[in-house]
Amino acid sequence: AEWDIPEHEKLIGLVGRLDPMKDHSNFLNAAALLVREGKQFRFVCVGDGPIEYRASLQELSRTLGLEEYMTWVSARADVSDIYSALDLLVSSSSFGEGFSNVIGEAMACGVPCAVTDVGDSAWVVGDQGAVVPPKNSVALADAIQKLLNRKTNDPVQIRRRIVNELSVNSLVTNTEDVLSNLLQGPLKNVWSPRAFH
Repeated sequence: AEWDIPEHEKLIGLVGRLDPMKDHSNFLNAAALLVREGKQFRFVCVGDGPIEYRASLQELSRTLGLEEYMTWVSARADVSDIYSALDLLVSSSSFGEGFSNVIGEAMACGVPCAVTDVGDSAWVVGDQGAVVPPKNSVALADAIQKLLNRKTNDPVQIRRRIVNELSVNSLVTNTEDVLSNLLQGPLKNVWSPRAFH
């Protein structure tokens, strides 16, 4: 409602700082491909960055004919509200990602994600999203379309992936298991508490 987006339109968002590594241009090119197929899509970019870079992305958006379909929003503290408004989150990074907090946060809100295979993104989404090569807007647009048409996007299952793999309890248990396996492996005969003093 805040962005005047009708209920029947699918809202696809990219949340992240305006930086070349996030490859917003890939996202914008994919958005343009989707718009050509129909007018049921709307897009939002949430994040801040250098004024000149934002201006260049907005100019690309206009050149691609996305002006009426695209909303630009500055970084906000109520990010869970942003995620909950989305039908799908995109992470279109082309390099430099490690673990993407944005993907984990969106999935924790039950939002399906289409991501590029950069850093840990593919592992984070697992079988609960779509993974495509970086810098391939055709593949990204296709993944977005397929995810939106998929009937198995269960918010509970999407959230469960994050809770099972990345909750504090899960991380503690996994760390204990790894350390226990190390102590029972080849190092078990040489390990001594004194080694850590």
